[in-house]
Amino acid sequence: MNKKRRGFTLVELLVVLLILGVLVGLAVPRYMESQKTARARTFAANVRQIVSALEAYKMDHSVGSDAKYPDNLEKLKTKYFTQEPINPYTGTSMLNATSATSATFGITYEQVDGGASYKLQIIQKDVDKIGTATNGYLCNVPEVSTMFPAEGTNVFCPANP
Repeated sequence: MNKKRRGFTLVELLVVLLILGVLVGLAVPRYMESQKTARARTFAANVRQIVSALEAYKMDHSVGSDAKYPDNLEKLKTKYFTQEPINPYTGTSMLNATSATSATFGITYEQVDGGASYKLQIIQKDVDKIGTATNGYLCNVPEVSTMFPAEGTNVFCPANP
């Protein structure tokens, strides 16, 4: 009896696996790059929220011409945020600003001029690289860099580490 067998040959299966491998090879790097960009944009938006909360705090606590910013970001938690801004890189609160020497990534906050101004610095040591087109740093992502003015203003990115 000469029965015709139904099924796939080994060559057909290998061709299908090769095609799937090429598709995955193309899709995964693009997905990873979009994740990095999304984290950078989320971080920048969170910093903008913190700046807005600082300005609202100053307006709420001004007496005549004497206005002060909070001595730490923790004071913004209860009244100025419905949900605490979370650092998309570390998963921790962005309102727990650390010192520039101990931070690996995040922000530092300090009052200056007796509380009449503040300095919010973006710390970016050991950050996952964003891409070669941006020289690999968060502050060089075009959508992010427009949100952070140059050094000498209240919010700034330091020189690339």
